[in-house]
Amino acid sequence: MPFLSIDCNNWITVEEVYDQKQVVKDVGGIWDSINTVWQVTFTLYNLEYLLNNLESLTVDAIVEEKVVGQQAKEDHLERLRQMSKEDTPVRLKVPGLLGSPYNYQRLGIMYSVVNGVGVLVADEMGLGKTLQSISTALYLKSKGLAKNALCVTPASLKFNWPMEIEKFTNEPYVVIDGTPEQRINQWLRDDVFFYVVNYELLLEDLFGGKQCKEPERKDDEDDESFQKRLASFKKREAKVKKRERILGNVRRRLWDFVSIDEAQAIKNHSSKRTKNVKRLRSKFRMALTGTPIDGRLEELHSIMGFVAPGLLASKTRFFQRHVEVDFWGRTTGYKRIQEVSDRIKPFFIRRLKKDVLKDLPDKVYQNRIIELSRAELKIYKELAGRGHEVTEDAEAVVAIIRCKQFCNYPSMVDDTCKETSKLIALKEVIDEVVMMNGHKAILFSQYKKMLDILAPVLEDMGIKYLRIDGDTPKLERAKMQDTFKEDKSIDLILGTDAMSMGLNFAAADYVINYDDRWSPSVMAQREDRAHRIGQRNVVTVVNFVCHDTIEERIREVIYAKNKVTAKVLGDDTDEMVLKRLGPQDMAKLL
Repeated sequence: MPFLSIDCNNWITVEEVYDQKQVVKDVGGIWDSINTVWQVTFTLYNLEYLLNNLESLTVDAIVEEKVVGQQAKEDHLERLRQMSKEDTPVRLKVPGLLGSPYNYQRLGIMYSVVNGVGVLVADEMGLGKTLQSISTALYLKSKGLAKNALCVTPASLKFNWPMEIEKFTNEPYVVIDGTPEQRINQWLRDDVFFYVVNYELLLEDLFGGKQCKEPERKDDEDDESFQKRLASFKKREAKVKKRERILGNVRRRLWDFVSIDEAQAIKNHSSKRTKNVKRLRSKFRMALTGTPIDGRLEELHSIMGFVAPGLLASKTRFFQRHVEVDFWGRTTGYKRIQEVSDRIKPFFIRRLKKDVLKDLPDKVYQNRIIELSRAELKIYKELAGRGHEVTEDAEAVVAIIRCKQFCNYPSMVDDTCKETSKLIALKEVIDEVVMMNGHKAILFSQYKKMLDILAPVLEDMGIKYLRIDGDTPKLERAKMQDTFKEDKSIDLILGTDAMSMGLNFAAADYVINYDDRWSPSVMAQREDRAHRIGQRNVVTVVNFVCHDTIEERIREVIYAKNKVTAKVLGDDTDEMVLKRLGPQDMAKLL
């Protein structure tokens, strides 16, 4: 197949971006009458909406010329999107990039560069979104459009980014970490290109994340002790104010390039993290996530609010137009979904492994159905029927958690039950997979307490393993990734979902889910720790399901066939129910 070379140079000038606010100015300043869409990003879709909804709106010659340019740009993006789906071979040279990206990654870089303003790269997990982000920043730098790049990540991945930067570039970088004083100096450095920071420290350093609260005197506290605590508070408060004063210019800085990794971290409109990340000023914005929707269309709206502010209108207006609710205000479904898909197209690209990695081995699934013993089943039924009136949502949730934990290990909930049907089944699988056939495996459980139970079981079996949970230091997680790959004696890596994002465990070809998180995207995150670039073997995913329990019934709710995600994202891999569970639904599960 002949290569197609695309010149991106004509599409990357930030000044060429022409927003809808300017359109209105050019056509007569009649914007005040519809202030609701004041900051909507300029696209042909939005211009069409304007023309159809405003009387007496005409486009003069100057505006028409710019509209024609926008049409050409969007046509170019659509062409790249289609090429990307087919993985059409292209050539692209990124100055300063070491190594050669996959063809679909080059197309992703082209798409981002042509867009020139903001893009959501929603490639399926394991397709190298980090590399595409780094490469896009380098390309913009080579054209004189970027002198700095801010990379915001979850804390668990903060030390993965430096490894990728060192692997693919010679660019200087700084990781924002350490004491507050050290971080101040790191933020103020001007001799680096990449700044890497996790969400928590971004908020703490630039947006007053940790607030000092003046202490109150305790009833039994003497004056000396209280004065000491008060002095300590004033000292901390002075340091915080000093840091805010010094970093004020950094907070107000106009970044040339901002990338947010695992962008589902800002899916909640009302969270402090979401609000402050969106306060970052930048010429180009890139969001990376394989799961832009995890059950709720509102999450996509929030992420797009960072990528292209105003594109989908305000939260209130978007909800009125696209969200269906019941009498109590709970979301029951969505409408006009194709309209959302059309609007985000110029700012969105997604590829699936099955389309671009033809040589990537398949994933196969094995559901191990476990029959609880008579004694276990008796206690389980008592738990399921205890204290969960359908009008008491909180009680029902507690009952659900109790039942899940009982299925995992009965004595976690009821210490009178000594039988462990699921654990016995797990030992059989590990014996067959690891000990008898020499495979490496990843073992997930939702509960840290369950890891404490599983660890000695693995040791008794002679299994050499690594462990990652929420308390594992972030730098240590990155090191474990390399250890698991290089050390042939390591049989298994055990962990909670703290290790389900971003880490590469392609050395394993078995993923064992001791329990299910009930979220399709989280389960996909688990699977794709092994099913990713570099994997040479078929990946087997083993799910444990206790028969006639909540573990079976909740699947019927969560995995019910629903095409909303397919309509928005353009694929059929993440089918899920886009509604919240009401009291009646929870009662059915129990």
